[in-house]
Amino acid sequence: MKSLLQKFFEPNRIALIGVTRTPGFGHGIPRFWKRHGWLDKAYLVNPKGGEIEGKPVLKSISELPDGIDLAVVVVPAQAVKAAIRELGQKGVKACVIESAGFAETGAEGCKEQDEIAGLARQFGMRLIGPNCVGVANTALKFATTEVMDRALEPGPVAIIAQSGVFGNILLDHIPALGLRISKVATLGNKIDLDESDFLEYFADDPATRVILVYEEGIREGKRLLDALKNATAKKPVVVLKSGRTPLGQRATLSHTGSLSGEDRIYDGAFRQGGAARAANLDELIALAKTFSSQPRLKGKKIGVLTTSGSMGAMLSDALFHTGLELAEWSDATSEQIKAMAPGWINVKNPLDVGPSGIFAKALEALFSDPNADGYVLIPVIPYAAIEPWLAVGFKMKDFFGDIKTLRARAKDKPVISVLLGYEQLEKELEELCGEGIAVVHSPEMAAMVLRSLLV
Repeated sequence: MKSLLQKFFEPNRIALIGVTRTPGFGHGIPRFWKRHGWLDKAYLVNPKGGEIEGKPVLKSISELPDGIDLAVVVVPAQAVKAAIRELGQKGVKACVIESAGFAETGAEGCKEQDEIAGLARQFGMRLIGPNCVGVANTALKFATTEVMDRALEPGPVAIIAQSGVFGNILLDHIPALGLRISKVATLGNKIDLDESDFLEYFADDPATRVILVYEEGIREGKRLLDALKNATAKKPVVVLKSGRTPLGQRATLSHTGSLSGEDRIYDGAFRQGGAARAANLDELIALAKTFSSQPRLKGKKIGVLTTSGSMGAMLSDALFHTGLELAEWSDATSEQIKAMAPGWINVKNPLDVGPSGIFAKALEALFSDPNADGYVLIPVIPYAAIEPWLAVGFKMKDFFGDIKTLRARAKDKPVISVLLGYEQLEKELEELCGEGIAVVHSPEMAAMVLRSLLV
């Protein structure tokens, strides 16, 4: 199976069936392939023939050469079955069906989809889709749909998304959040290949450190559970499942034809499989950032450094509710802080240094404390209070120290930073934290992602 799935991500020869000169599916793909060096390996098919992006267009599938690794089908729904039959006769074994109009439309569409699946089995062909946008491999700058260039910078996060457009949106969105992608598989109606197949593939993919799954409904629960257990033994898996409510279940049925089922059963299965379940999109992103940048949490004791006593208290409540604890500073750490702190600072955990100006020195001391298993930093400050200083050349580093360099003192312990405030200030603080610290935007989110790291 691994070598077959590789054809989807690393094809030597590809065919686009249903290429078009007018806007719609198939229109922008040749231009994208040309920009990234894939058009030379591609064959375009449309009954009208002609030329697109300087590439001759074949009039029929029968004109394709032998040895096509991957076919991308974007013809109207009523023409898909014939296309699959002709591709099977040409010996094609991997195919992405991007066309919509099947199980998500009702009984007739479901019947047509089943017939296509049966036809593909006769030829030993494996299918992704229909009603999807296929795959992406950032290392090779390859995708079966148009993707923004900035989303093609390789990274450690793989995405399995039942929704094609949602997978594409994540590709567009998360680079701005400091996350980069290894590979994407969008599954659509899951006529054949499903999340279990790609969990198994990404579990062994050396370019992938974290797997994100967006799920609407599952066909084979036992198989998924086995795939989750196998994958989570090797790397973190985060699942976001929609259809948790009657309204959501109705929406998933009309979207990808999925029956969502009883949510508590899914909840138990994900837990048993070792996956972290995200309650919403914000949690999915936060967990992805955390798992891709932080070591595992080896104990429950957390050290907290904050400039806001209120946010330190909120975090303490959140840690309690997730089963984590506040660390007790060692005697050496307490004495070190007392020596540098003004008299109004209470040397406890959370350590609230307020506007004292000792954030960097305190951080250096806390990162060396043997009692904390992980840390949360809350470097927040009202923008109006520092705007005059920034206007005359002061930087965030002058207020909070070189956090990204100090991070090394925490060694193999996770560090989460909670940033909240003026947008530009948040951006500067995130840069100050660097890639070695996971940034979230609420105390509750910090506690949740830390808890997910617990070994």
